[in-house]
Amino acid sequence: MSSSTHAIYSSTLSLSLQGYEFQPQYGVQLVFNETAQSLILCSTACNQNPSCRIFDYDSSSHRCRLFEADLTNGAIIAAASQTSIVGSGCSDNNGDCGANATCSYNATINAVECTCTDGYIYTGSASEDIRTGTISVS
Repeated sequence: MSSSTHAIYSSTLSLSLQGYEFQPQYGVQLVFNETAQSLILCSTACNQNPSCRIFDYDSSSHRCRLFEADLTNGAIIAAASQTSIVGSGCSDNNGDCGANATCSYNATINAVECTCTDGYIYTGSASEDIRTGTISVS
């Protein structure tokens, strides 16, 4: 008889109010435009796509759009549909990554991950989360 191991992962999802959609600065920042049967499945698609930073979902049409843009190069705007909503693990306060880091979702560890932007290095303790460490100009 074989036994299986199960792990429980969690992630934080930030959602806008209903009636909003994401507008990227450039059309090429749209990486996925398909249908999903629920908000959770659209969010899961974003979490599993390494390029996805933010998504929007319309519960009436089931439209799910994933973007590699975020709030630094796009905007949350009023949508024609009142059932559209915007979500991201990084949309609020850059995922708590800090001004000199980029927030992304790491599907392997099922969590928000912070990466120093070009010209910066992580100078905190190796065991310390980047969001609580110090980032300085290299």
